[in-house]
Amino acid sequence: MPRRSRRHALAICLTLVAGGAPAFAATAGSDLAPAESTRPARASALHVQTVQTGLDIPWDLTFLSPTQYLLTERTGRLWLGSTVAGTPLKRVAANLSDLTDTTEVGLLGIVADPAFAANRLFYTCQSHRSPSEMRVVRWRLSASGTQATRVGAPVIAGIPLGPMHAGCRVLVDGGGKLFVTTGDSADGRAPQNLDNLGGKILRVNRDGTIPSDNPYAASVTRKRRYVWNWGHRNPQGLAMRPGTAQMFSAEHGPDRDDEVNRVLRKRNYGWDPVFADGSPGYNQNVPMTNLVKFPNAIPAVWSSGFPTLAPSGIEFTSGRKWGTYDGALLMALLKDTGVLALTLDAAGNVVATAQVPELNDTYGRIRTIRRAPDGSLYVLTSNGGGTDVVLRVTPA
Repeated sequence: MPRRSRRHALAICLTLVAGGAPAFAATAGSDLAPAESTRPARASALHVQTVQTGLDIPWDLTFLSPTQYLLTERTGRLWLGSTVAGTPLKRVAANLSDLTDTTEVGLLGIVADPAFAANRLFYTCQSHRSPSEMRVVRWRLSASGTQATRVGAPVIAGIPLGPMHAGCRVLVDGGGKLFVTTGDSADGRAPQNLDNLGGKILRVNRDGTIPSDNPYAASVTRKRRYVWNWGHRNPQGLAMRPGTAQMFSAEHGPDRDDEVNRVLRKRNYGWDPVFADGSPGYNQNVPMTNLVKFPNAIPAVWSSGFPTLAPSGIEFTSGRKWGTYDGALLMALLKDTGVLALTLDAAGNVVATAQVPELNDTYGRIRTIRRAPDGSLYVLTSNGGGTDVVLRVTPA
């Protein structure tokens, strides 16, 4: 099926949502083919500028100040970037000799410490060769910005590393807690096993200790103490909604039902890829949110239906200058090569979706969207072969 004829995998019709913002009204989980990728009537125009080129699978980006950011490449390179036009990226030296770089893993998520200006700390989620696992690592950037040095033991170790599904997005919430998404590592029993760190969203203090208000902080098993919620397949997006305490995640479905979820404490999101007869293996012919098996599981606030779009990073816009996109949750799409804008109500329910025409079918696979301190968006492509770019997106 041509890419444009299957865009969004949603039942859509052109409509106007609250405030006159145009969007495609969406029925989550529909199998109907979507419409052509065209600008909705009255949608605000955006300006897209290529600010860096020549990258190879850049995975994440975090701002250190209004003018500087760090960027990871999955292959194991760390870069210091500047928002000043025409400034090239500068390589940051870091000991990553223990990194495993394969199809889905390597140097992935990154987030700066809220007190970076004082302590120079940042955190990465990355694969580790021996033992074979995913880890969250704390680093300190030198004053010159040319070198990063590890600080102490890993913040979290022992996250399973399998042939696929690593997750590995990191975020610090308004209370200073570090959240980490983990994939199920293609292990059928991981998502529902609270003593396995795969298929979870984890929460930890930035020094690696367990927050006292974590659901299982007093558990006799250490791994369970990190668990904030469970029942996930491969979540690669995390974002805080500005002005609220609402956090959202985005994750990959199997051959249908990519999801956006509210990130809630001590809840099951219903992914359980085991075989009914108890035989070992990884059974993907099960619902993403199995409400029959888990009646109290949390339904997604948005689902792609069939086919999947392969969502990765998510980010909110903020500010009236964004016009009809103000407050939208933007979702990077890998398979569908673009960006989808989701309109949410006050409770966090998705009420409409809209394509972002300036970014669809133009730059290839989109991996990450991050909001800069000035409100602009920095977007990372994920095409490989040294062809990837950093885009800066602003209202036109």
